[in-house]
Formats: sequence, C-alpha cells, structure tokens
Amino acid sequence: MSAMSMHAEPRIPQRVFQRYVEQFKAIRESEALKRIRQRKWGKVERAKSLIQEDTLRELTLAQAEELYRCLPVPQQGRSVFLTNPIEEIREALSFLLYEQLMYEIRVYEFLDQGGWLKGGNLSLAAALLCAKDSDLYGPISSNTEKGLKVLEMVPIFDKNESQAGRFQKLQETLFYLYRISGLHDLRETDDFLEALAKGILKPSAG
Repeated sequence: MSAMSMHAEPRIPQRVFQRYVEQFKAIRESEALKRIRQRKWGKVERAKSLIQEDTLRELTLAQAEELYRCLPVPQQGRSVFLTNPIEEIREALSFLLYEQLMYEIRVYEFLDQGGWLKGGNLSLAAALLCAKDSDLYGPISSNTEKGLKVLEMVPIFDKNESQAGRFQKLQETLFYLYRISGLHDLRETDDFLEALAKGILKPSAG
C-alpha cells in the first residue's frame, strides 16, 4: 500500500466517532454481527484457495462461479461475470492478483483500460484483493460508502476520477480507519462500516 496521503479524516466530533467504535466492539458477538460475518466471510477461505496462482491457471468456469459465490460481493453481478470466456477470466484475475507491478497499475488495467471483464467492477477487484491479502485490502460496496458517509469520511473524488483512482482513495481511507479505530483488521473494519450503514450503531444522545 502506498503512502496514506489520499485518505479522508473523520469530520464528525471525535467523541461521536469513539462512541460508534465502542458500541461496535460491545456487540461483536451479537447475532446481527455474526450474520454479517457469516454472509461475507464464511466462504472466504475457499475463495482464497481458488485464487492461488497455480489454481487460477487451470480455473474452470464452474470454479469461477464458485469463486464468485464465495466472495464478499453482491451476487447480482455473477451471471454477467460468467459470460466472459474462461481464458479471459484466468488472464484478468492472474494479472490483477499476481502481475509484478504496483497495485495501482494492476487495478487501473483491470478496471479502466477498456474494461477487461464484463462485470469486472471496483467491488469485484476489491473483494479479490481482500481474499488474497486482507492485511492490505478491504472490500468496497455500497455499504462502504454509506458507512463512510456516516463518519463523514468519504474521499473527495475528481469529476472524471478513474475507477482505479476511486479504488486507491477508498482503500487508503479504509486502512486509515482501521488504524485509528483499533479494530482487528480490514475485514472487521468493513463489518463496522456495514453496521453503520444499516443503522445498527447509533450516536449516543447529548
């Protein structure tokens, strides 16, 4: 991950931010959060095994479908993703995950350079990178931006911002949020944002 120069600071009062974090930590073992974790992360180890470099080289269409089902992404895009030829899926995923280039370049090629894969959007790229290395990358979904909006941490995007540029600003903001919140990792940071987005966490009165 490059230097964190593009992240957004929380613009809500510090005491409100801390209340949100404390509430989240207090309900870590609640049924609501267990359901969130199971839905997003219950099959992520299987996804990680399917994106091993050797496995990707021989990936079948059935395995590509299984991989998509195991990722923390909205499943509405699965049918479009599976219309890509399997050779292109193998090539694009191998490039994104294993090409020896800076991640910003890999993401730009995957997302912006002519649209490599149908259904190959920002959410899919983030989920794949998170499955491979959750110490560096977090998922990006509609809940990500909704949660960041609650914290007033949504990055400022340029008018014609590339998808890769949006990806980088969001990832740096997620990493910064993880560091200042004291949460376990980027996966838990994503759970925190989803809890905010869904109104599970509330600012205390006063």
